[in-house]
Amino acid sequence: MFKKIKKYLASRRAAKLEKAAKLVKNAKAIREDRWAALEYLSELDDVHGAVTALLQRFEFSLEHGINDTREKELALRGIVRHGDAAIAIIQKQLASTTRIAWPIKALKALGREDVVVESLRGALSFGDVAFDQSAVDKNYDILCYLRDYKLDGFVERLSHFLNDPDERVRFAAVELVIEQTDSAIPKILERFLIDASAENRRLRQAVSRAFVEHKWPVTNPEIIQSGTFFPGVVLGKGNVLEQLQAQI
Repeated sequence: MFKKIKKYLASRRAAKLEKAAKLVKNAKAIREDRWAALEYLSELDDVHGAVTALLQRFEFSLEHGINDTREKELALRGIVRHGDAAIAIIQKQLASTTRIAWPIKALKALGREDVVVESLRGALSFGDVAFDQSAVDKNYDILCYLRDYKLDGFVERLSHFLNDPDERVRFAAVELVIEQTDSAIPKILERFLIDASAENRRLRQAVSRAFVEHKWPVTNPEIIQSGTFFPGVVLGKGNVLEQLQAQI
């Protein structure tokens, strides 16, 4: 009899969890019902069930911005209360979703910046995603987030994105690489110094500015003709670029 009661109660809990999970991810559900489901899940001790369901609330946005934020903040609190036990579940979601802002907030709220970096690196797609705009946008967003961090030993892999068909991704990758401290950076970026193509105009400007500011020597000075390389920038002593004007 006890086993039957225990099984019955477990079945009830599973059904309630399933119902709440469906409400949370339904943008067209009655707002009060979805809020009640969020409250239930936010207090649930079932880490996997609760966190997995609450993460689904980040997959859509409501037209009413205030309500949308309130719901997402409640979901965030419900996730974060589980501490490190929620990390692996968040990482799995981060790898599969294109809506990464709130999962990243959850990782940051847990106070583990090393985990944030590891998770973002793991969520980058190094395959050919040119025909998947959502994947392209995700790579761009991740590269922008990573700009705040030092990524030891990752510069060579990041150079993959310098050849991305999307100019935004290439530019975000250039800005991220510039912020690193790897000795290979000048050699990796040097080719943009003589890239006069219209699609890489911003990249060339950013790279030129970085070479001037960091005083990186040009490893192949023969590729640059001093005075014709870039307005206001010339190749000076020690093969270091010098800025002659106030702004590149």
